[in-house]
Amino acid sequence: MLKLYTRQQAQLIDQQAIEQDKLSGLELIHQAAAFALDVIQTYWPKAKQMAIICGTGHNGGDGYALAKLAQQAGLAPHLYQVGPMPLLGDAAKARLEAGAVGLFPQTLTQEGLSQADLIVDGLFGIGLNRPIESPFSEAINAINHAAKPVLALDIPSGLDANSGHILGSAVKADITTSFIVHKIGLFQNYGPDFSGKVLLNTLDLSTERLTAIPPTATCWQATALPSLKRIKNTHKGSYGQALLIGGNKHMLGAIALAGRACLRAGTGLVKIISREEHLVALTQMQPELMCYPTKDFAQLASRATAIGIGPGLGQDNWAWQLYEATCKLDQPMVLDADALNCLALDPFHYERWVLTPHPAEAARLLEKSTQAIQQDRMAAIHALHKRYGGVIVLKGTGTLIYDGEQLALCQAGNPGMATGGMGDVLTGLIAGYIAQGLSLFDAARLGVEIHARAADRCIETQSEASLLPSDVIQQLSRF
Repeated sequence: MLKLYTRQQAQLIDQQAIEQDKLSGLELIHQAAAFALDVIQTYWPKAKQMAIICGTGHNGGDGYALAKLAQQAGLAPHLYQVGPMPLLGDAAKARLEAGAVGLFPQTLTQEGLSQADLIVDGLFGIGLNRPIESPFSEAINAINHAAKPVLALDIPSGLDANSGHILGSAVKADITTSFIVHKIGLFQNYGPDFSGKVLLNTLDLSTERLTAIPPTATCWQATALPSLKRIKNTHKGSYGQALLIGGNKHMLGAIALAGRACLRAGTGLVKIISREEHLVALTQMQPELMCYPTKDFAQLASRATAIGIGPGLGQDNWAWQLYEATCKLDQPMVLDADALNCLALDPFHYERWVLTPHPAEAARLLEKSTQAIQQDRMAAIHALHKRYGGVIVLKGTGTLIYDGEQLALCQAGNPGMATGGMGDVLTGLIAGYIAQGLSLFDAARLGVEIHARAADRCIETQSEASLLPSDVIQQLSRF
């Protein structure tokens, strides 16, 4: 299980290691530099000319220490200092050590970068929480336009360590060497696009120190995924009944996708309420689906162990009648798409539901802009839970799942999922897992993870641009 921490938590762990464990701050800089050099020699073994760009803080100290080690290893490091402020503390000591072996900073030029085999970004560390200004913005632009491989020390400069938001401009790295703990901003929003491959080194901190502060979030790694096991003495009634509601005029496909995904989740019975004129077509599309008109709502709802509403629901009178009737029930449920838009118009709090908004839907639910949601996704998901209760799934790069206590992040998924109907598949999956008895949080987390991993399986044999929700459903049988 990958553990993810905020900027503040990472800084506190570092501070406690120095103050309570009596570790030397300069020694931590040396260890960070040694790890960075090992990464360079492993991933860029032919790189000799290195442009190491240092800022005026602790991250710059890492850069100076790396330059000294690189020279001792027979490489040719070239140091560039950006910013008018002098280095302080341990970073200043690292600069003096580099100077003692003849390594002094030069003025950064595009020509200097063009002659390098590799660029190392040591401008800013995780403490940055303000927009990038000159001359740092020009340095970042120069790095990004140099068309050279880039290694970022701890975090790409300009990337917010908490939100993954770009603070005006940011270095686009091929590899990021993360120190002590993983920062959550590397795994959400723009983090994956700008961080590249993330490699962690704990700098030999003790297990006690690293576990003293609980992580903000957890993330399943590629080999860790729980499975829903079945016993031999079983029947369809052992695996619940899901009732899915939606498929208004012109949106038959949405509820069909949700229904097919719900079946693939292993649900014993999947029943659908849709427009009466759609029922035959739905059965023809997927014979295992049991399809009913609106008049059967009360009877079907009373037997359902989970309800999913929203895919293709619309917001006309037909939709509102079904939505309001559903909201009067006491069953666990999943709300997505137009059900969330209905909820935004008449908000209320309920503990037995999973809400699955994308950023624009989250913005409507919180009466904010989509940009505000994306700038601080953790704050947004906390606000959604406070207002609406239950479990919140905030979709996007690094989808977040939160139940008021546990926060999980999904690292899987790809840009091909940015197409209509993907959310319908997720709704069906989560409803199916709830129907089988999983807790709301476990169902939401498992649904998000399998949904994303199935999409990743698809692009092993096809392009991201060609990915369809129905392709993802076909891959669900492999989990």
